[in-house]
Amino acid sequence: MGRKQGWLWPILGTLSLLCTALLLFGFGWALKDTWSPSAGMTLPDPAPAPQQGGVAWADKSEIKAIAIGDSLTHGTGDATGKGYVEASLALLSKSLGKPVRLDGNLAIAGLEAAKLSQLLDGKAMKDAIAEADVVLLTIGGNDLFRSAQDGGSIAEGSGVDPELVRARLPELEARLAAVFNKIRSNNPSVRVAYVALYNPFYELEELRTPLAGILEQWNGNAERLAAEDGNIAVVPTADLFRAQSGLYLSSDHFHPNEAGYARIAVRVAQALN
Repeated sequence: MGRKQGWLWPILGTLSLLCTALLLFGFGWALKDTWSPSAGMTLPDPAPAPQQGGVAWADKSEIKAIAIGDSLTHGTGDATGKGYVEASLALLSKSLGKPVRLDGNLAIAGLEAAKLSQLLDGKAMKDAIAEADVVLLTIGGNDLFRSAQDGGSIAEGSGVDPELVRARLPELEARLAAVFNKIRSNNPSVRVAYVALYNPFYELEELRTPLAGILEQWNGNAERLAAEDGNIAVVPTADLFRAQSGLYLSSDHFHPNEAGYARIAVRVAQALN
């Protein structure tokens, strides 16, 4: 019995050491892919936190902006010729605490959404939007009110037929969607401030209510498109020209004057903050 115990204990000790070594080896092998992951097994990096305007504005030394669209962005009606663009960017610069540089005002008086959509396919416009952090945009007024015109002077509201534009609203709204989509395809992260439409004929009783419904539908559609995009701000303006519009419209009774543009500029800067 003593002789058997003499050779049994060394064997058991050796087996115990081998089992311990194997256990330690397996544990180390299991940790290997955690300490030093193999190709194809690396854990994904955390998703970056969303940034204002789709880009890290806080990390930029300056913000680059361009302005596109129709006569409102061009500044028609303002005797100084500045319109809302420069003032809104100055206010934005102050609130951000860094320069906001206007790289170009490419707006064209009289422009309609279909023509702007064509221009957005051109290299000059594509390059400008691709480099921008902010796009200031007005479009749609000419589409609506030219469609509503049936003779007469549009500046005076004569000959404006709301039923004509109401019938074309689906087509015109699709044009706005095309503009939004092309801006986004040119720059996936650019922040867009779209200045919504107001009623320049508010003081004409026969046009006040019919056009109010049309403009409400247009601006509501713009807000829906902006919500789907996620990085477009729709800037409301209808209330700014609803009362005492004569104080804020130019002599053509259609475009804002300097005071009217100043009110729009404040709204644009607020929307981009």
